[in-house]
Amino acid sequence: MQTNLEASGMIEFFKVLPNLFSGGVYLTDPKSGQILFSNDFFKDNLGCKKPGKDCLESDLLAWVFKDDKEAFLEQILSPNKRNDREQIVGDYRFQMPNETLVRWFQFEKRKVNIPGMDSVLDLVFVRDVTNEKTNEINIVEQIQFFLGLFENASVGMALQDWEGGYFRINPRFTEITGYSFQNLTDLNIRRIKGEPISDEEMEYFSFFKEGVEESRLTRKDGRRINVYRRISAFRNSQGKPDFYYVFLDDVTEKKQLESYQLHSQKMETIGSLATNIAHDLNNYLQPIHVFSQLGKEQITLGKFDQNQILDYLEKIRMGADNARSMIHRIIHYSKTKNEHSVSKIDISSVIESTIPLLVAGLPKNVEAQFDFYKSPLITKVDVVQFSKILCELTSGGIFVWDDRKRGLVQIQTQPMDEVRLLISLEFTGLSLPSLSELTTLDLVNFRDEDFQWTGIHLINRYVKNWGGEFYLDKPDPMTLKVFIYLPLEESIPLHNPYKMNSETKPKDVWSEISKKKIWIVEDDEAASETISFVLSQKQINPKVFSTSTSAIQYLNEEIPDFVLSDYRLREMSGLVMIRKIKQVSPGVSAVLYTGNMDGLDAEELSKEGILVRSKPISVDELYESILLSFGFL
Repeated sequence: MQTNLEASGMIEFFKVLPNLFSGGVYLTDPKSGQILFSNDFFKDNLGCKKPGKDCLESDLLAWVFKDDKEAFLEQILSPNKRNDREQIVGDYRFQMPNETLVRWFQFEKRKVNIPGMDSVLDLVFVRDVTNEKTNEINIVEQIQFFLGLFENASVGMALQDWEGGYFRINPRFTEITGYSFQNLTDLNIRRIKGEPISDEEMEYFSFFKEGVEESRLTRKDGRRINVYRRISAFRNSQGKPDFYYVFLDDVTEKKQLESYQLHSQKMETIGSLATNIAHDLNNYLQPIHVFSQLGKEQITLGKFDQNQILDYLEKIRMGADNARSMIHRIIHYSKTKNEHSVSKIDISSVIESTIPLLVAGLPKNVEAQFDFYKSPLITKVDVVQFSKILCELTSGGIFVWDDRKRGLVQIQTQPMDEVRLLISLEFTGLSLPSLSELTTLDLVNFRDEDFQWTGIHLINRYVKNWGGEFYLDKPDPMTLKVFIYLPLEESIPLHNPYKMNSETKPKDVWSEISKKKIWIVEDDEAASETISFVLSQKQINPKVFSTSTSAIQYLNEEIPDFVLSDYRLREMSGLVMIRKIKQVSPGVSAVLYTGNMDGLDAEELSKEGILVRSKPISVDELYESILLSFGFL
């Protein structure tokens, strides 16, 4: 055999072959199983190392991994497999001596006809494919791992083609939407065919648009749920999407929980606000209760000092005025529309109206003090936004309060010069870490891009939009000052929608008014008696109605000259009633008073000859409103 190989020149071929092939090569006789020739790679990695002995191909079986022995024996070593096939290829694991890791080798066996020989030999190429197989196994394991995550994920997942059809969804996706894979497939087929489908069903074919959003989704059973969805596209080399990955989560319960928590926070704030209001109201009621009781005791005993009684009455009036003013401010603040509307306003009154909310938002260890300028400081601001700014600055969301010590915020209003006013806030008791961040900032005048604290740059922008300036100052390590400068406007003139009488005013205007027909429409008996008593001091004997219907019916008897009515009446609102009266007598004067001005446009109503006043209406305000209505002011 060796002689024949040399004679045929094949030995030269096998000397050259290793240079042409990087792997192992060996030649074997299929009848005897003897390895006739092998290159160095094969000898170094798999070759038989039996000195002085012939190596057999079956010797390789000793190194084949136990799970692959049967396949290697059948595919590579079995003569029957080679009789009917020109080429055999297979991958097999080998556990080599002194090696802990398993190696993969690919065997490719081909028939070779040698010139001058009757028998056919086998030429075998051996490649080390360990790296390729390891990568392949890793990929398979990753795919299996991904499929496991996909199928068992707690969120809905789906794969969708570029036309919107689903080709894989997980069980959670079915639970969330109520649609099975077959349902969605049928829907897509109906859609492609142009068959009618509902708007709710069409929602699922809008999911293949890329992006992230929270939206409402209609389930198959018709129930609306809140969902969070994220859609990512897998694109081809041309940049076009091949398919989409859809991530879907039901956040309905989360939204409900957030809503509940928000409601709880609101209720907590309302409770804190109500506590502060009750505290202030008790302070205002205290002199009313005490001095009315003292005055009654002196009058009952018949021994009283007139000056002292007058002093008691003045203290009672001051307490009532304070309570009335507080209620007006709260109503005004709570019913102001949350819109960006700039208007002229006394800045001190804005801060006063904000006090209940501001105090309610302060931590328990922080006190607020206020010092308002005695005269009005008129400027143009968005009232609601300015109140929010005060609450944000003091609540601890921007400047963090130190809960281990007492804190204080002092708020002051004052004029700076002829064109500017100042609102200053001085903080003590803030957290030192939050203050330390200010050391790197321009504390005199900063720009938006220089100041990155959440909310502060927006506050600065609002103040600039109002024509003002915003400054910070840190006079010492424990103190922070905020300065808000705003343009100082001229005083607001009193708007009188009613024309002055061109005739000379009578000397006794109340004598003239007492001759008019005055109506009072009020469903609260105590309130109507009080107003009637106040008017009787001016010799006015009003006609009192407890319902709007009875007032309308009395139009058949007389036409009033003036109507004073509560807004909220049981049968018909006071505004509707006044407008009905004006249909009969357009020139009638009217005052509408209410404790809730929500939905009432005082400026527009004044054009109709209807003055709007807030409850409780004071004596002076009542007299002033009547004089305005008849043109005596």
